[in-house]
Amino acid sequence: MNWWEKEPLRIIEICDAFDLQRLPVEVLAKTVKKLGGNVQHFHCMELSTKEYGSGLDDRSLYFRTSAAKKQNPDRLGEYLPFAKKYGIRVVVYFNVHWYTIEFGNRNPYWVQIKEDGNPVQEVYGTGTSFCINSPYREWVFQVLKDLCSYDIDGIFYDGPIFFSNTCYCQYCQKLFEQQTGCCPVPKSDRNHHLWKEFVEFQAESMERFLEESNSIIKTINPEILFYMNGNSSWPYWPTGRDNHRIIKHTDILGAEGGFLYGNLNQTPIFKPGLTGKLLSSQAKEKVAVVFDCAGHKNWSWYLLPETEISILLYETSFSGAQWWVAVFPDDINQPEMKAISEFGNFIKKHPEPFVQTTSAAKIALLWPSKSAEHYSGSSVPLTDFTEEIKGHEIGNLLMEFYGFYEALVKPKAIFDVIDEYNLDDIHNYELVILPNAACLSRHDCQQIRKYVKNGGNIVASFETSLYDEHGKPGNNFELSDVFGVNFEGTIFGPMRHDYVSPANTENAILKNIIKKFFPAPEYGTNVKNISGKILLFYCEKLKGRYDHTPEISLKPMMVEHKYGKGNSIYLAGTFGSTIANCRFREYFYLIENFCHLLSKPLLSFENEKNIEAFLRENKQDMFLYIINLTGEQKRPLTYIEPIEKLRIKMTTKAKNVIALNSNVRIKPKKTPYGSEFALSHLKNFEILKISKQEKP
Repeated sequence: MNWWEKEPLRIIEICDAFDLQRLPVEVLAKTVKKLGGNVQHFHCMELSTKEYGSGLDDRSLYFRTSAAKKQNPDRLGEYLPFAKKYGIRVVVYFNVHWYTIEFGNRNPYWVQIKEDGNPVQEVYGTGTSFCINSPYREWVFQVLKDLCSYDIDGIFYDGPIFFSNTCYCQYCQKLFEQQTGCCPVPKSDRNHHLWKEFVEFQAESMERFLEESNSIIKTINPEILFYMNGNSSWPYWPTGRDNHRIIKHTDILGAEGGFLYGNLNQTPIFKPGLTGKLLSSQAKEKVAVVFDCAGHKNWSWYLLPETEISILLYETSFSGAQWWVAVFPDDINQPEMKAISEFGNFIKKHPEPFVQTTSAAKIALLWPSKSAEHYSGSSVPLTDFTEEIKGHEIGNLLMEFYGFYEALVKPKAIFDVIDEYNLDDIHNYELVILPNAACLSRHDCQQIRKYVKNGGNIVASFETSLYDEHGKPGNNFELSDVFGVNFEGTIFGPMRHDYVSPANTENAILKNIIKKFFPAPEYGTNVKNISGKILLFYCEKLKGRYDHTPEISLKPMMVEHKYGKGNSIYLAGTFGSTIANCRFREYFYLIENFCHLLSKPLLSFENEKNIEAFLRENKQDMFLYIINLTGEQKRPLTYIEPIEKLRIKMTTKAKNVIALNSNVRIKPKKTPYGSEFALSHLKNFEILKISKQEKP
């Protein structure tokens, strides 16, 4: 077993690359240890100088390397003895996507070229970027060889990347022409018949670069960890970063799920946990890491409140991922650092819930990764590597996904996040939710069809399976036989003051739906019921919000269908994005009903206010992770209101229960369905170690 798989990773990055002389190296090691870290992203390459400008430069390397134009003091060699002294593993931070303009001017054939033929010169507003298909790669490989001569523990690539409007350098043009016989096409023209080939060419170029990098590292020392900055719930076409290709040639799969930008009220609090769940499913049994930032982006030198930093780390760790957190030198003595040090040292004391556990979930939420690449409703968020690119408002993919995610969190459902590459294994789940999974291959659909026929259950929304995996529209849903409906060829809306109405409120799926009318999704699909049972109808569209009393139409909005031994619920509208945007309570009721009727709930809570729960296990024990989110109505959060006497019911027959954070033993009570027990006091978080009774 590799060292990075044996213990929970608490990776600290003290971002001193903008002034390597700011802190003595021993202070760095002491700080990492104080913060509860056991791994450090170490900077020995300066990223900003008055002399050379902003970005990496071959005159700003502070270790022994023949790739340097100027020899500087050996900061890496100076630091390593202190790292060993304080028990810190050293992963060298290598920025491979941001270089000084002057370095680019000295190596013009390395620079990425934009669609308009001009070199990239606006990376973070100050620098340029080099192309991994150019001779630049040999410079990088020399740096790797020289770094591996040190007694280091790992190398982290920040990058590499193709930007959304690059790369059209002579090397990319030549390689693409050799492959296709054509010139590279504009990435901005997503309708071009060669667009997909060019996007895949860039992803394959990234894979080759990583494969060769890893080979160089592992040939010198197989114990050196290698990984890079990957993707989360956004498409890879703007960057060339396909997680499924990345993980083939790296040891860890990581992404910036904990970088929080701008108005936090528009950012789901569960974003790090969502990323951790997705990366864990994509990592193919390798380690997943969520990159969390203590700063409130875009204000990198301004910290989030302690409460927000704590939640970042809880969400990350409880999702099954490991954490990495970035702080700046000015931050290390700030009171907000208490959030990192307390939780980091808690994990050090209690490592068992954070390593070599598996999810206990019987529900899976699909991240429609193929739709993210090809669907018109797919958008690109603002990240450290991408500018925001908005997709079509109809069928907004990310909002549809966010809405379903939030609606699963609210009833404390235990669920995983998967993508289409996991569909071969969905027989392990009782319920799979497909939030506008518009673009699916025939193989994907066949796996879903087989799953339902054999007794699985699905919930699908809007245009799920209406397109193939390349974004080509069909005349009908590929899964129409499973849904029990046919697509009638049109999308209707927007419905901003319109309604749906239950067909029969006595159906168990409509439990708690007492209103004759409640708001419709903003956009709907026109479908004809073939063999299903209509549970909700659209009402006739109103001319205005004060037009007349709504009249029920014949258009189905929700259809239940028995298929083989399983069941399908098809939602003929943008159901998830309506949750994300409006949070109508009936929509939450429906999701809760789906979970309770189409899967067996693993646990329930009494006297809870606003908590999120995760459930994982190893061979001996289960671990119930609880985050208390009860507090202010607006973010950023600055305090959490404690909960008293939280009662928990579980289907697991518990032998013993220990509350690790409060260090309290709890005696479980046996019940016909499993066990129940009470947590007397919940502050910010708790982890319950539940010893399972041995089966007779």
